[in-house]
Amino acid sequence: MRPPGQRLWQTYALSVAGLVTLVLTVSGLAQLWLIQRETRIAVEALQALEAARASARIERFIGQTGALLRAALALQDSRHLDDADADIQFELYRLMKQSRAIQALYWIDQHGQERVHISRMEPDRIGVREDRSQSPEFLYASAEAPWFGPVTFVVNQPRVVLARRGSLPQSGVLAAEVELAQLREIIDETRFGREGQAYVVDGEGRLLAHPDFLQVLARPDWADHPPVRAAIRPAGADRGGLIEFTTPEGRAMVARAAPLSVPGWRLITEQPRDEAYAPIRRALATALLILVFAVLAGSAVGIVLARRVVRPIRELAEGADRIGEGQLDHRIVLRRGDELGQLAARFNQMAERLGDSVQLLEARVAERTHELAGANTLLRARRNEAEQASQAKTRFLASASHDLRQPLHTISLLVGVLRRQAVTPEVGKLVSHIEASVSAMEALFVGLLDISRLDAGTAKPVLGDHALADLLHRVATSHGPAAERKQLRLVVVPSRCAVRTDAVLLERVLGNLVANAIRYTERGKVLVGCRRRPGGVELQVWDTGIGIAPEQLPHIFDEFYQIDNPERDRGKGLGLGLAIVKRTLDLLGHPHVLRSTPGRGTCFSILLPGAEALPQVPAQPAALASGRRVVGAFIVVIDDEADTRRAMQALCHSWGAHVLTAASAKQCLTLLGEHLRDPDLILSDYRLRQHRDGLDAVEQIRARIGQAVPAIIVTGDIAAADLRRVTDAGLPLLHKPVGADRLLAAIEAALDAHPTGGGAAAETPSDSGHEDPAGR
Repeated sequence: MRPPGQRLWQTYALSVAGLVTLVLTVSGLAQLWLIQRETRIAVEALQALEAARASARIERFIGQTGALLRAALALQDSRHLDDADADIQFELYRLMKQSRAIQALYWIDQHGQERVHISRMEPDRIGVREDRSQSPEFLYASAEAPWFGPVTFVVNQPRVVLARRGSLPQSGVLAAEVELAQLREIIDETRFGREGQAYVVDGEGRLLAHPDFLQVLARPDWADHPPVRAAIRPAGADRGGLIEFTTPEGRAMVARAAPLSVPGWRLITEQPRDEAYAPIRRALATALLILVFAVLAGSAVGIVLARRVVRPIRELAEGADRIGEGQLDHRIVLRRGDELGQLAARFNQMAERLGDSVQLLEARVAERTHELAGANTLLRARRNEAEQASQAKTRFLASASHDLRQPLHTISLLVGVLRRQAVTPEVGKLVSHIEASVSAMEALFVGLLDISRLDAGTAKPVLGDHALADLLHRVATSHGPAAERKQLRLVVVPSRCAVRTDAVLLERVLGNLVANAIRYTERGKVLVGCRRRPGGVELQVWDTGIGIAPEQLPHIFDEFYQIDNPERDRGKGLGLGLAIVKRTLDLLGHPHVLRSTPGRGTCFSILLPGAEALPQVPAQPAALASGRRVVGAFIVVIDDEADTRRAMQALCHSWGAHVLTAASAKQCLTLLGEHLRDPDLILSDYRLRQHRDGLDAVEQIRARIGQAVPAIIVTGDIAAADLRRVTDAGLPLLHKPVGADRLLAAIEAALDAHPTGGGAAAETPSDSGHEDPAGR
């Protein structure tokens, strides 16, 4: 069945309607654009015409006054008018009678002295000879054209000074004060449309004439009025064109500014935009109406044509649907001789061929399905074998580690006892050799334990802000002797950088890198330094050693992988250092990069985040265990190995402690019933017999005594689940083999944390979080 969707005839109908709509829309938009363009030109032409009419009348008004002044000066130039004050006064009276706009006239002779001054509102001044040599009208008036002064307001009426100089020097300067009230009459007559109007402003934006005379009396400053601002800016209105703006009341307006002959004066015409562009709105309504009718007509025609065209196509589609549903024996009957009939015949041929192909495909699918089922069975078997092998490896590693650590732990305790005995020098050397061998085996077990911890996720970084100076100093101190023995230079560049990291884990990583660099460098130097980077601080370890071949780079972080040590010489390390380095840096989230060139050396870089705050002053390291705190203490030792119990008893007795040893928690509780004193410390092995462990033993003894006696767990297990269980219990954890010094320090720390032998378990220095790589 054909899925629901738009029918073909609908598509055709919509296409026809869309095409008609598109054509009409484009035509309408073009028409609207032309109408808008012509309307804008018409509006601009109308305002230009009205402005030209008003400008001509204003120019005629101003020109009349200028002509009167020019005529009077012509009489003086031709000497038809004597320069006597009375004659000049008479001529000025005659001029004032000819123009009611002139409010005052005065004549300044060639020396800059005002000889005659007559006014409509003030008494005449004749022969006063006031010095006007520095007045603007005397300085700037010329014979070629009248000079116009700035507009002033007298009794709220605008006035302008108009001055002209005679052609001869002795003719002097004739000036007139012209009142501009007549401009209002000209502006009143300049109206167009219903609300179109004009007004005049000077070069400073002051209103000189307006249809509303109260506006002029108010003497407003129209410099910020948009059309005025556009007109009075340099060459603003001289270019012509419409100015569109919006009034503070929110009404859209169009305006045009025209310059006048008076410098700075502008005649501005304004009209509401909706009135000016009314024709385009009417044209738009007409175009939309035509468009709607055209779309409806086109859609109707399209629907009729589409139905007739798509009927045979619909029959083809229904037949194709049935073939697509799997009815490959269906045939399309379409009696037409055109392309649609040929298409129906090809559909029938396709259905026949598809039937043959489906049968062949089903046979092949059945065959391949049978083959894939066999392959999947084989893959599941291989995966189960791999998982079983991995689990067997884990169990073997845990069991072997525990079984090997147990006797080594006993040997380490006995060596601790021997070191406290008075022996001959020969025996002392043997004890030292035994202790060195035990330390080497401890280093191997510590490496395995670190790998197990990191893989199990039990190692939790303790992040803080730390200065790198102390870390670099400790690395230089601890690895300097090894570099000197190989005659190498260990260069540690001082740094004042501070970073955010786990200082103990980072020091272990840096120690492994420096030790590895010294081990594989025969001559030259090892350089340790820091560089500030945009992302933090980059800590680098450079060496001039043998380098690493490119094909070996992917494997150097694998466990027990070593370069140039096929004979597994213990002096060249165990192959666990870089594996621990990578896992530790991944745990800390510090990016690292390794670059190496065979024969030239290697560089290992670690990008550390910068410190968030100033690093705290590091606490002073605790003093070495003295054993005085252990003297007289009552220590319970629980271990299912008799040799270990005897060695532990001998070692604790050598420290002056009272010791009770037991193979299980049950035996310990029985023996404690014979004592009148509660133990000060429980020292228990983790794995006990009969599927018991040290955590159960500590819990039973604490329950019997009624207080949380300090306890230390000693274990040879490296299984992830066991490590997490002890860590979650909050008890100090020592990993076998445990050296005498490390055991003594842990016992003293536990006793110091609980001086009365009771209270909640406190966090004590142990190797549960960060173990000494030397195992001591």
